Amino acid sequence: MAHIHPTAVVDPKAEIAGDAFIGPLCVVGPHVSIGGGTRLLSQCTVMGHTTMGRNNIVYPGACLGGEPQDYGFKGDVSFLRIGDGNLIRECVTVHVGTKPGSETRIGDGCMLMVSSHLGHNCVLGNKVILANCALLAGYVSVGDNCFISGLTAARQFCRIGRFAMMWGLSAISKDLPPFMIVNGRNGAVPGINVIGLRRAGFTVPTIAALRQVHKIFYREGLGVKNALERIKSDVPPLPEVLEFIQFVESSERGVLLGRDTRGKHNAAVEEEDDAIE
Repeated sequence: MAHIHPTAVVDPKAEIAGDAFIGPLCVVGPHVSIGGGTRLLSQCTVMGHTTMGRNNIVYPGACLGGEPQDYGFKGDVSFLRIGDGNLIRECVTVHVGTKPGSETRIGDGCMLMVSSHLGHNCVLGNKVILANCALLAGYVSVGDNCFISGLTAARQFCRIGRFAMMWGLSAISKDLPPFMIVNGRNGAVPGINVIGLRRAGFTVPTIAALRQVHKIFYREGLGVKNALERIKSDVPPLPEVLEFIQFVESSERGVLLGRDTRGKHNAAVEEEDDAIE
């Protein structure tokens, strides 16, 4: 039987797994499903049509499944789906979808740090980290293993590719290709996410190929079409290289092009990355 603190308010229609934990002063709505091993520590709210998987931990002040901040929302049924093993820290907000039957989705093993926000219809992959006060507007899509640093923002409908990284205080209104780092307001793309790739076990040849992709696309001033043609002809067709090409070619908003700089700061960052194993 689930452990439900006497001060928690849990609607009798909610589906609570037998080994879930609902702490003091939590509020759980009637259309909520909470999986086994999931823990709502205290003073958090889960509302709307929200489904949570197994072994999630939700900290005080978090509010999950609220109505979207969208004038287009008319009160229709929409959803929030949360996978397994996610860590949702204090004061995080995540909203359900806007259109009838649509959903916001969080994968497995993600960490949403203090006061981060996931707008309606966002999709997070697996093992995504949103640092403190990272803000994703509606319909933003984030691939697996991305790191979204603190005090960052992504505009509606942006895509962030797998293993990409946003440095702190960055803001984007275009797509960030996989494996790349962005710094600033639609700013420089100084290199690839070397540390993240090494930690994930990417091979030396793969990292070398992605460095070559970055050099051609961001430093040679070729334009998108010509740069992609060069990548196709000059870079080994590894799966990650093809993933980058497909991401750029399928972009509807356009991808971040960075600034054609090799300034001292960016060079120093890449040299530092090279030195860290």
